[in-house]
Amino acid sequence: MADIQIKKTHSFSREEAKRLIKTTINNIGESLDLICQWNGYICNFKGSATGYLVIKDYTIEITADLSFAAKLLKSTIERMIEEELNQVIG
Repeated sequence: MADIQIKKTHSFSREEAKRLIKTTINNIGESLDLICQWNGYICNFKGSATGYLVIKDYTIEITADLSFAAKLLKSTIERMIEEELNQVIG
C-alpha cells in the first residue's frame, strides 16, 4: 500500500483541471525535490517520493511512496498537498 493516497473531487473538465493544477503540482514537486513528468492527464514523479497524479473526469488522485527521510514528514507532506489542492480546485 502506498504511503500517501489522496483523492479529491472536482467539477471541472479534465483539461481545465489540468490547467488549474499543473503549476501547483510542479511547484510542490520543486519544494519536495521531485522530478515531475506529464503525459496527458498523468503526472509521474520521482525523488524523495515516487508516484503519480491522475486527473480523471471528476477526481484527482495522488499515490506516492515516500523515501525513508520523507516518511518522517508524512503528515506535513499530506497536509501541504491537501491545502494546495483545496486552494486550486476547492
